[in-house]
Amino acid sequence: MRDMTIHSVMKFGRGLALLSTAAVLALGGLVANAPTSNAVTCYGDYCSGQDPLASGCAAGAYTVAVGNVYGTGGTQYVEIRWSPTCQTNWARSNIVSSQIKAVQEGGYTQGYSTNNGSQAWSKMIYSPVKCVKGVIWGSWGTTETWCV
Repeated sequence: MRDMTIHSVMKFGRGLALLSTAAVLALGGLVANAPTSNAVTCYGDYCSGQDPLASGCAAGAYTVAVGNVYGTGGTQYVEIRWSPTCQTNWARSNIVSSQIKAVQEGGYTQGYSTNNGSQAWSKMIYSPVKCVKGVIWGSWGTTETWCV
């Protein structure tokens, strides 16, 4: 009887060891396959004047207001973007132009940053409290978003 008990305990112990190893491998696989987050290189007012894509602030950002360019039927626009991670706003447009800026309530402005061939955007403004609007201008005149 004693031999049978020892054998059962040893068998049970090996089963636990195999189960533990399988769990570690499974979790290790989950960790290895976890998506990497974009590293943000600034926060707060240190983000003002920086490029939203280069700083990582564009990840997780979203559009809060859009202004359609007059006469385009809504096909061309300027928008104001918000990054909850960095607490910043910037203007973005599907018109590739350096004539774009973000303007904070009170007049603080950040101008053109860069473009990717299909969109242009301004540098960021740290603005968790004051509203910011996006502005773009050209031969049609000036287009602005609401100040949000």
